[in-house]
Amino acid sequence: MRSRVVLLALLLAGCGAGTGTQLPIACPNPGLLGEGSDLTRYRPGAPPDLTGLDYDAKLVSINGSCKAGRGERSIEMQMTAGFSVERGPASEGRAVDLPWFVAVLDRQTDTILSRQNFTDRVAFGRNETRTTVDSAPVSITLPVGANRRAGDYRILVSFQLTEQDLALNRRRGPR
Repeated sequence: MRSRVVLLALLLAGCGAGTGTQLPIACPNPGLLGEGSDLTRYRPGAPPDLTGLDYDAKLVSINGSCKAGRGERSIEMQMTAGFSVERGPASEGRAVDLPWFVAVLDRQTDTILSRQNFTDRVAFGRNETRTTVDSAPVSITLPVGANRRAGDYRILVSFQLTEQDLALNRRRGPR
């Protein structure tokens, strides 16, 4: 009986706050905005078909992690977006600029709380027509506390589209 009490005391001692063990931080799951995950650009003045295609890009992944912010009153989120890009026959260079953004929304009301715009340059090697790359790391700070938790946020990633880009994506549907 005495050995059980000692064993129980040792096990409970491992659960104390003085062990330096930190619990994992809750992290909102980022998602891709369906209508904004494709970006197809044609050379100006060229027909909107394969012969006029400058490049075709797709958002293919989001990777990230979270850690506690200063005083545990915020969540510091780091993330990268993955792109798959194909050069078209009308492409005149070996690099394209991909405009994209990250939006933080209130999960209950879908109100946009913040939005950050980015442009990543994707370079193609010699004789390369397709490539897959990750964006530069992006940092987002989410306030948490008595009134807000990680689950109160939605994180959406999308290309920055023109009205014509959005209309094309809606016409052809998800790819």
